[in-house]
Amino acid sequence: MISILWFKRDLRINDHAALSAAAKHGPVLPLYIIEPDYWQQPDTSLRHWQFIKGALLELDKQLRSLGQPLLLQRGPASKVLVQLCQQYQATAVFSHEETGNLWSYQRDLAVAQALKAHGVAWHQFRQFAIFRPLSNRDHWFHQADDWLKSSQEKPPTALVPVLAPVLTPHSAQLQAEADLKQTLTELAPTRRHDLPPCHSMQQASNLPDTLHSFFASRSNNYQKHISFAAKAGQSCSRLSPYLSYGMLSMRALQQQSVQQMQQLQPGAHKTALQAFFSRLRWHCHFMQKLEDEPVIEMTNMHPGFDGMRELDFSREKFAAFCAGQTGYPLIDAAIRCLLSTGWLHFRGRAMLVAFASYHLWLHWRPTALFLAQCFVDYEPGIHYPQIQMQSGTTSMNPNRIYNPLKQSQQKDPQGHFIRRWCPELTQLPDDWLHSPWLLPAQLQRRYGVMLGSDYPMPIVQLEQAMREARAKLSTWSALQDKTQWRAQQQQLVQRHASRKRPVRTTRTGGALAQAAGQPQQLLMFTEDSV
Repeated sequence: MISILWFKRDLRINDHAALSAAAKHGPVLPLYIIEPDYWQQPDTSLRHWQFIKGALLELDKQLRSLGQPLLLQRGPASKVLVQLCQQYQATAVFSHEETGNLWSYQRDLAVAQALKAHGVAWHQFRQFAIFRPLSNRDHWFHQADDWLKSSQEKPPTALVPVLAPVLTPHSAQLQAEADLKQTLTELAPTRRHDLPPCHSMQQASNLPDTLHSFFASRSNNYQKHISFAAKAGQSCSRLSPYLSYGMLSMRALQQQSVQQMQQLQPGAHKTALQAFFSRLRWHCHFMQKLEDEPVIEMTNMHPGFDGMRELDFSREKFAAFCAGQTGYPLIDAAIRCLLSTGWLHFRGRAMLVAFASYHLWLHWRPTALFLAQCFVDYEPGIHYPQIQMQSGTTSMNPNRIYNPLKQSQQKDPQGHFIRRWCPELTQLPDDWLHSPWLLPAQLQRRYGVMLGSDYPMPIVQLEQAMREARAKLSTWSALQDKTQWRAQQQQLVQRHASRKRPVRTTRTGGALAQAAGQPQQLLMFTEDSV
């Protein structure tokens, strides 16, 4: 009764339902498949692989402690799984459900067909508060709340080995780790075109320290600094890549957050953690959208926006945006930070999408693909609904046309973030730093910044671009069939919109449910006007 445990975006052993079920079934062969076709998709990049590589090393250590190493294979998943099932006479495959991009959705369909054709059962388990299928969005929050406060899955104490036993002396363990690193190098994916190397990205091995430091100290300033570019890197949890690749269970994180809040007396730290928990509850809400409608990755959520931006796409503006050469310091600093570190705080991400979508009038799809490649913590189920939300194609959310000058003055007033990532502007006084295009020629020479050569002039005129964006939105709206528009909008609301609900305080709800009173949709944007 050998089973194959197929790891995907769930690289851990704690709170792992598929692992627990497979271990009860009999001997387990843990497997990770490097799929070459996946790494040619336009939303992937090798910085993702660099993080995954580290996560696989950590996972192998955990599995070896249970007596079984991780098996690495390269090739199409459907082919690899069938071959291994035949080689080891495996009777079942266990895995978590995955809400990924369209490619992974189609891959899973192919896997299901191949395993069924060979008489192999495929058992899939929930790893987020995502329901497949979701019959009614009205009931989602209660379902999600019940699942997120349910008991975590405990890892088995040992695995019945399929491969050679690995409970070896320390020296042999070190050799096994070296062999795995070599295998990862040999099987590493390649891409025809990729971003420049990301030298300052988070490391998978830092999960314990990141988790501890956030709850112990860094979360003190979470609510206060979350939107300030120079401070958010230390005050935000920085747990997103560990959630994206499943090194950390969302259920475990939410329950730990509640436990931490219960241990704190009323005050600033507890309030900050409550704000973190409130935003954490939106994670699965957005992923459920993509689960329910995978084409959100490709098409406008509201079809009434089809054709609005497609014909006006400017390759020159897009190239300047991707290079951090727009002439707006906070925009350029955000892009350069993202290219170098693979991370950006939420307000910065929203501002970039809005600037590309409104000021540059670019269609969201190329922007989404570029940013997906940049984000080490790329999570398709959050990425695409958020991109559409920020670019104004949902019809359910207000258009947020961020003013990059105002954001710069408010969120980086001393210019610490700008000076770090736009070093050519370092010598400018604060009064000129946020709008260098206003510098007279004499001051350009004094401060050593010649606009147009050392730093670009603005790619668009700010106020004019904002007026034109609003005018285009108004004109497009006037051309639509109002009856059809509202009918399509109502369908979206019924299928995807969040639901207001009172805080549940029943005995069965417990502390988690009490802390999880669902905020209204705009709670994510409670800061001042854009």
